[in-house]
Amino acid sequence: MERMTHTKQLLASSLKDLMKTTPFRKITVQNVTDHCGLNRQTFYYHFKDIYQLLEWIYQNEIFKQVNGVNRYSWKNALIDVLRYSRQNKAFLRNINRSLRKETVEKFLYPILYRWIGMIYEDACYGLSVNPEEKQFLLDFFTNAFVSFIIRWIGNGMQESEEELLKKAEWIKEMFLGMAVMHTAPEQFTDSSGLPVFDFTRRCSAAMQAEIY
Repeated sequence: MERMTHTKQLLASSLKDLMKTTPFRKITVQNVTDHCGLNRQTFYYHFKDIYQLLEWIYQNEIFKQVNGVNRYSWKNALIDVLRYSRQNKAFLRNINRSLRKETVEKFLYPILYRWIGMIYEDACYGLSVNPEEKQFLLDFFTNAFVSFIIRWIGNGMQESEEELLKKAEWIKEMFLGMAVMHTAPEQFTDSSGLPVFDFTRRCSAAMQAEIY
């Protein structure tokens, strides 16, 4: 098992090295194996194609950094992922330029969904929220942050960890506000029981201003 993992890591490092200078779509299996001194048969024993190797890199180098995250550690997880991103800037920007946006979103979604979920748990711990509403919020904010991260990578990762943490704190505040609105609706209605303001719309507007 350890030997198998080592071989996969060699292939992953080879692909990442090649992507420093060559667009992903132009890299072949032969290029990858020649670069690390392995043969094509070894590659196909572990992966069906280069896309599966790329997915393995996401799962084992990025997703594992958030896999064990909890409501106490989501900030540290974000910093770890951002540092990894800066250390592998050429690799990630190559992916952004070479693959369709939908493919990049597919790779990023499970990573950010896990992380957004822990922000939610931190914000709403101890509060009772309708499961359907919770799912909607997680999907909404995950999709929003996926789009933001794609742009962040494409623009050269100019914003600092502190600036991105600030945006994450905004998401936490919005989660908490929405949860409180549903668990204590009397705080957000007038004497007739009608909403005093549209909290969801207000949060969406704030998110547009801060994240976008």
